[in-house]
Amino acid sequence: MCETIRYPSDAWRLLGGYLSDSRRQKLERVAHLRTRHLRLVVQDIHHPHNVSACLRSAEAFGIQDVDVVCLKEKFCPSSVARGVSKWLSINKYSTIEACAQNLRALGYRIAAGMPCEEGAVLLSKVKLEEPLAILFGNEHEGVHSEWKKHCDFFFTIPMVGFVESLNISVSNAVTLYELTRRAKEEIPEDRYYLKADDREALLSGWVCEHLEGWDLIYRSVSKKEKMF
Repeated sequence: MCETIRYPSDAWRLLGGYLSDSRRQKLERVAHLRTRHLRLVVQDIHHPHNVSACLRSAEAFGIQDVDVVCLKEKFCPSSVARGVSKWLSINKYSTIEACAQNLRALGYRIAAGMPCEEGAVLLSKVKLEEPLAILFGNEHEGVHSEWKKHCDFFFTIPMVGFVESLNISVSNAVTLYELTRRAKEEIPEDRYYLKADDREALLSGWVCEHLEGWDLIYRSVSKKEKMF
């Protein structure tokens, strides 16, 4: 797993005022709508465009955490996603076991998207009471067989036409839209959205990522604060 950059926990409180009012309000509004009740897991997505589309859908629908498992493929989002990935918490893994263990430790059930899996649950019937990690695999081979021992269940998007499956990025977008929409209706807000401490930590990371020279400003402001 890659090491997550840690920013000062009070960075938002000390540095938020250096942003314009509109920018600060936008960041606060988006942070209030973020969730960790659902998270996205992708394994060996080959095409950079598809990786980017998956990240954009996660960000658009308010999902904060994305786990990327690289067994054969490198994590190479296209340039389109560069403006999106900085708003997400992306964790990279080289093994399925490590990713699955971390998800279990965090209290997530794991559900894999499988177009033709016998016994798969229809997307509209997926239960959302517990935190859920939503897994998608490679465009051609699907999720690796090793995932089966870690998954709680499989789900499928019902098709009524002649095609049997959708492109990975389309499947991802449909799934995240449907599950986030239902979760916001079915899960109490205090369980679905981030807690205040999580929002503060998220905003601290965002302001450090996007305020040029934040470290120098932070040291100066925190030094002045300690003097009083």
